[in-house]
Amino acid sequence: MDIMLTFKFLWVMMTLCIYVRAEEKCTDDANCLYSYAGKLSADCSSRNLAFPPCFNETSELEAINLRHNRLNHVPDNMPKNIEFLDLSYNNIQDNLVYLQNYTRLRHLNLYHNQIDYASFHRQVTEMPNLQFISLKHNKHISSYPRYLFAGFGSLHHLRIDGLPDGNFGDMFPNSEVKSLKILDVSGYDGFCKISRLKASMFAKFNLTHLNLSQCDLLYIDLGSLSSQKHLQFLDASNNERLGFRGLRIIAHDLQNSTIKVLKLNKVHCTFGLGTILLLNHTTYLNKTSLEELYLDSNRIEIMETGVITYHLPKSLKYLSLGDNQISNGIYHLELSALHNLQTLNASFQFFTHNNFFDGCYDYRHSCHILPEFTVYPQEFTVYPSVVKSVRNIYPWYQHNAFSGLFPKPPNFTYYLPRSLTTIFANDMKFQFFVIRQLFFGQCNVTHLHFQNNLIYEMHVPTLGCNNLVYLDFSNNYCRYFTPHMLKIQSQLEVLNFSRNDLGHIFQDDNKGELLGRNLKLTVLSLHDNKITTLPRNVFINNSMIKILNISRNRLDTWSVDLRHMYQLQFLDLSFNLLSELDESAIDLLPTHGEFKISFQGNPLSCTCKNLFFLNWINNIHLDRLSHIANTTCIYRNGSTLSLQNLPDILNILQKDCSSYSVFIILASSFICFVTSFIIYRIMYRYRWKILYIYYLVKRAIFPENKKTEGKRFYESDVFISYAAHQRDFSISMARKLENKGLKVRIHDRDFLPGIDIAENITNAIHNSRRTVVVMTSHFLKSHWCMFELNMARMESIYSRGGENFLLLILLEKNVIKDMPRSLFDIIESKSYLEYPDDDSFQSPDAFWANLEDAINENE
Repeated sequence: MDIMLTFKFLWVMMTLCIYVRAEEKCTDDANCLYSYAGKLSADCSSRNLAFPPCFNETSELEAINLRHNRLNHVPDNMPKNIEFLDLSYNNIQDNLVYLQNYTRLRHLNLYHNQIDYASFHRQVTEMPNLQFISLKHNKHISSYPRYLFAGFGSLHHLRIDGLPDGNFGDMFPNSEVKSLKILDVSGYDGFCKISRLKASMFAKFNLTHLNLSQCDLLYIDLGSLSSQKHLQFLDASNNERLGFRGLRIIAHDLQNSTIKVLKLNKVHCTFGLGTILLLNHTTYLNKTSLEELYLDSNRIEIMETGVITYHLPKSLKYLSLGDNQISNGIYHLELSALHNLQTLNASFQFFTHNNFFDGCYDYRHSCHILPEFTVYPQEFTVYPSVVKSVRNIYPWYQHNAFSGLFPKPPNFTYYLPRSLTTIFANDMKFQFFVIRQLFFGQCNVTHLHFQNNLIYEMHVPTLGCNNLVYLDFSNNYCRYFTPHMLKIQSQLEVLNFSRNDLGHIFQDDNKGELLGRNLKLTVLSLHDNKITTLPRNVFINNSMIKILNISRNRLDTWSVDLRHMYQLQFLDLSFNLLSELDESAIDLLPTHGEFKISFQGNPLSCTCKNLFFLNWINNIHLDRLSHIANTTCIYRNGSTLSLQNLPDILNILQKDCSSYSVFIILASSFICFVTSFIIYRIMYRYRWKILYIYYLVKRAIFPENKKTEGKRFYESDVFISYAAHQRDFSISMARKLENKGLKVRIHDRDFLPGIDIAENITNAIHNSRRTVVVMTSHFLKSHWCMFELNMARMESIYSRGGENFLLLILLEKNVIKDMPRSLFDIIESKSYLEYPDDDSFQSPDAFWANLEDAINENE
């Protein structure tokens, strides 16, 4: 009886345990995303799951993603027909045996877990259909368990950590592993500490792709890779102590292989002495069928003559030498020998690395003498045949590998590989003025990336390269380029001239000569070019443009004719100084339905004066106004309104404008009547004095003898000094004076960029016949305004013999009260004019006439 009770008790406990286990082993509310794109899949990633979702084992799911969760064991409830399983970024360390239940599994990702390779070997003995497995970033051990993948007969792609004492061949029992083609032991996304490569590591394999990057490689035994006859891709980058001696061994071993891509980026430390690519380093490369070669970030400064001509394979299509410090030398002229080269990357030369030293303090770290290798002498071998051919093409070029590539000939021809179509030459710190013609022989370049250099001026075209489709010339501080430069580029489709200083040449191009007749041009970017105005016909010869970017300039008006651009889809006028567009400017814009425009960041005004423009925006539908959520306008009280609420804004403005119309008409009529009456009374009362002034003015305008002696030449007649708050008034003054034939200088427009502000000010005052000061309370508070005033006074005392050439315009009625005592002499000398306000009897026309007379006084 006791035995029966005990048995029942144990049975109940086991049932409870099973029940609890069933409750804990899966999660019902996992919120997985199910989709069907050829295969039924479930995405359960990043759900913070401690237990797997509850799947039906007979489900037709073929792919399950459980990455980025908190699973600590392999789920045992996956559908039996699953083919893809991602368990990366979990804490899995046990129950690995369940993997064998999924016999159709082809792709298994166990990256970044806590799996011990020995445990994996004991628990997972056979997965015959598995083609891909990633065991990277798990528990580190010193060597691989013997026959780790004995039951993985279909394994094609293996990602595993590179162990210090590990031999890849130990993981497989057979003498030849036919299925494995891709082996990735890179330390980029895992652990790799393989200091030496030996032939035994790869003897069993017939790989096509091998990744040994960032493995701290120091030695490569001769013959280590000789068995890999079908290798197509090899990446040994970021082994910073390997040096170019590793390139020689690799090239030797792969000379009879099918290698297509070789990456040896950063096999030298970032900091240290410049490196030299010698003939000895590249001896066997010409015996390969290499198509892509990457030698970036190796501090290459010099190449030995003949490396390119004789040792780089003629099959090469892509050559990357970015992030080095290549200096000029005769090897530049050898590039034309690479007949099949299609892409050349020479970007980031002499690029400044802002990191701390990364352990390479000395030349010996990267070029350390190995006892079992021959140390080749650091010398140059100049092939006579190369020098002879170069001299025939470039007779002015001296035999000196360190001399400048471009001395100073009148014109010269530079030959590029005939198949070269793409050049990356950005961020090279390339600095020059192009003042002589450059000729290119057999140039077929279609894509040129030349941004972030220092090409200040282009005075002549570069002849020969007439097939450009894409040109990026941004951020070059360029202030001038000849119109002939783009006239010959009839195939150009994308042109990026942004972040330069081309505003002054575009504002004078009313015939559209700068961009040429490029009928294929579809994308044009001119943002950040300090453009203040554009003439009406600047784009008249470019009718196929689809995207036109003129953002982040200084446009305060827009009157460019775009009606001929039937395909224009987007006009970007954001972040300029536009407050309104009048009816004539709007009539010049495209009218088709696909046209969109952006006014984001402009100080648009919400006033009655701008009502037509706002109505136009509303009529073209707000969905055609790009970035409408960030586009605002300024109401009359100074508040900022979002154009998302444009219908409400228009209702408010229409009420405001209609309510003030009658009042404005009546008030204007009354003012005109009162003003006319007052003028009539004044003229009648002072009629004799007016006649006297008339004759006095007539005598002043038509003097009998004109003074011609003692004149001094000045670059400008007037320099106007003003505070930022009076910019609109001052610019209006400048335009009025210029309409009178005077040459006016203002700092917003005429100061030279790149010159100190104080120097600009003193030059402007010294070279102007008169200095006019717009005196306001803001002027008195401005440091630079007071500097301009005092410099003008000094100019009067010391350079012009006490001549009072300074003229004040009192723009505010009470500003004299705020002026310092030191300026009262100017007031007492009557060298000032008061701008008429509403209470003044003086008319604005009289003020402008007086101002002109005061400027021309003593001429």
